[in-house]
Amino acid sequence: MKINVLATSLCLLGAMAGSAVASNIVTDQQPAINEQAKRKPGQEVALGDAFDAIIAANERPFYGIVALMQGGEIRYVKSSGYGQQLAPTLDSRVMLASQSKMVTAALVMQGVSQGKFALEDKVNPYLASANLPTYDERITIAQLLSHSSGIAPQGKANRFAPGCDFQYSNLGYQVLGQLLESQYQADFSTLVNGFLKEHGVSGVEAQLGAQQGLIAGIEASSNEPMEYEVQMNLLPGGGMTGSAKGLLNYLSALHGGKLLSKEAYQAMVTPRMQRPHRWQQLYYGFGVQVNQQGIEEYSHSGYLPGYQSLSLSYPAFDTYLVVLENASWPIDERNQAFGLHDKLRQALRDALKDEAKAENNASASTQSRL
Repeated sequence: MKINVLATSLCLLGAMAGSAVASNIVTDQQPAINEQAKRKPGQEVALGDAFDAIIAANERPFYGIVALMQGGEIRYVKSSGYGQQLAPTLDSRVMLASQSKMVTAALVMQGVSQGKFALEDKVNPYLASANLPTYDERITIAQLLSHSSGIAPQGKANRFAPGCDFQYSNLGYQVLGQLLESQYQADFSTLVNGFLKEHGVSGVEAQLGAQQGLIAGIEASSNEPMEYEVQMNLLPGGGMTGSAKGLLNYLSALHGGKLLSKEAYQAMVTPRMQRPHRWQQLYYGFGVQVNQQGIEEYSHSGYLPGYQSLSLSYPAFDTYLVVLENASWPIDERNQAFGLHDKLRQALRDALKDEAKAENNASASTQSRL
């Protein structure tokens, strides 16, 4: 099925919610990685075995790729092809869906650092100066980033007073894309690709029109392949493409201090609004989900017919996990669609918590002998 996204974004997940790789990117701004990054081989084997067992026992088949990066190296890869398809590789490209928001938000934060606009600026004056549609006059750039604007289609009343509630909005990210185009006087795709290239991140791309070179995405309920022709209304919030290697590279760069100033990064990952979600106690920053229960975690999910994904980042452990599936399951059957993602996440969180506990015990033992 060929999908031409013209008016309404198909990134549905947020609304429903409830081998070798390129060298790790490091700069002087990268947070210090503690000794937890130096893992024993047995720890890696145990986690890999846990992932294998979860995938094997899951109630529905897994089609796609799971990849874990720790300490700048790929520690685990599992892939499986749909039907007669070859199994995806680390370089196989898929629709990233709402993972795209993490890139758009970083680009906006770069614009803030460069003085193009301020987070608390009202967005309408920028839109009006570029002869673009305007919305509720109270909406700020920060509110668009955090899904707290309540933005509604032009001509309709705002959904709520801006800043008072959370409602996932792909329209908000479309407007952010337009804001960037108006202030940089360049196409959004050019801005994204230039930003990533400038910072040495490959394997993630923004492109309008028919998406070529992707591993076929299948809607499992109909066994029908999906094809996408991306328009500007989808691109900033859900239309970018990428590979497992590329997304891991991006996450490592973002959380390792390569892409943004320290101030801009901290603004991006600061919890802004609590969002309803099956994980509970989950907050949204600017283009990224934030969970501070037990261990600090940054995440995002993605869903388009034919493709569903999850990315998890634990910068304190220099650990990043991506799950990119090129088959989608009915979004209203949440456990069937996302139960596997949740189980892999829990296994990784448990392993990291155990690692931190062991490190703390070792440190306490050393201190007691001093």
